[in-house]
Amino acid sequence: MCLVHTKLGYVKGERHTGYDCFKGIPYAKPPIGALRFLHAHPIDQWQGVLDATQWSDIPIQPHNSLERFFAVTDHQYTQNEDCLYLNIWRPNRKVTHPLPVIIYIYGGSFLNGHSAQDLYQPHEMVKQEDVIVVTLNYRIGALGFLDWSTVNSDWDKNNGLSDQICAIQWVHQYIEAFGGHPNHISLMGQSAGAMSIEALLRISSVRPLIKNAILLSGILKMDRLEDGNQKAHEFSALKTKHLGTQDFETLSSSEMLFLMEKHQECYGKSKGLELLYQPIETEHIDSTYHNVRIPILLSITKSEGDIYIANEHKRLPPAQFQAVIQRAGLKVPQENEIQTAQQQRDFITTYYFKKPFQNLYETLSQYTTVWTYEFTWAHPTHPDFATPYHILDVIFWMGRLDILTAHGAYVSDHDKQLSRHMMRKLCHFVQTGKF
Repeated sequence: MCLVHTKLGYVKGERHTGYDCFKGIPYAKPPIGALRFLHAHPIDQWQGVLDATQWSDIPIQPHNSLERFFAVTDHQYTQNEDCLYLNIWRPNRKVTHPLPVIIYIYGGSFLNGHSAQDLYQPHEMVKQEDVIVVTLNYRIGALGFLDWSTVNSDWDKNNGLSDQICAIQWVHQYIEAFGGHPNHISLMGQSAGAMSIEALLRISSVRPLIKNAILLSGILKMDRLEDGNQKAHEFSALKTKHLGTQDFETLSSSEMLFLMEKHQECYGKSKGLELLYQPIETEHIDSTYHNVRIPILLSITKSEGDIYIANEHKRLPPAQFQAVIQRAGLKVPQENEIQTAQQQRDFITTYYFKKPFQNLYETLSQYTTVWTYEFTWAHPTHPDFATPYHILDVIFWMGRLDILTAHGAYVSDHDKQLSRHMMRKLCHFVQTGKF
């Protein structure tokens, strides 16, 4: 056991060999009742000692088979709208100075994900490097990214982003009690997590709190105000159609998930290429990156698209693939260019990742220092890891090679060295702004 005294109260965590872990620390008031459709509200002080030795409940979300795949345990997490909690990992060896802090924001198409997933538990990193890592839950799906102000003018939009901002502010205010440096905070995220950070860096109240940013495989394209408005009207119409005149305030979590499922059906299958819920443009988010001055690390995997179309049985019919591409505003390929699974994978890698990645690099480079990295590792003889697809790199950034082992993949000394090298380079960037 380890005990930390913060301005909010005492926090009891777990002591392990080489690191301490504090789980389920509330950073905002529960977004339930009158706060259900509002921006996050900072947490109040608590009485006594907060037990931070158990995972909190996770945001409500549909089933996601990838979570189980990227895991070494079969832990069942309880879903709950009361989900705004964060976790802190720190080295427990003696240090003589406040440590830099990484706040990691998970991905999942703004529809899935939570901070307790095995993949995002960074104990290997903090055992080896002088860094503190914070992970957090934020509202996802309709509760996080529908424009609720369209439904009721007293409600808010971008609630999921407001959760992330509230967590960043919490870390800035209270991380010093855990040995962290409040003015040396880096944001790190993958996929939707990286997209979130790209939005956060364009918010004036957030930028002064951030020292560096690490963006993995995510390029933000926000909904326009009219897009958010339309989706909110669609959601309201679905509620009326399926649940009658019942008020949104009284809907259960399961009814909210049901409406999200029906909303997704309106758009059809897209293999995760379309984001039904995502950040919405507002006057509080800059339209460009012209005010961004912090060092940024952009990273991508060599074969991002391979996870979306795993094999021939998983490919989309060419006409459906074309419809998805058209709605994305991309040049629609001919049917003979997207007939096979490999063609579809390559198209996704090129036009959803590599070209936007290059455009983002060129844009950011006008204003700040940008470093780039491409992850190319693969395990050619193992069917689950045969190519360097989207999210596979997180295993190495986080030092979670046990996930490979759990699938029967042989982990070589070279693999271990690669992961250690990536964590070392990452933490060097966090400390110095140089990669």
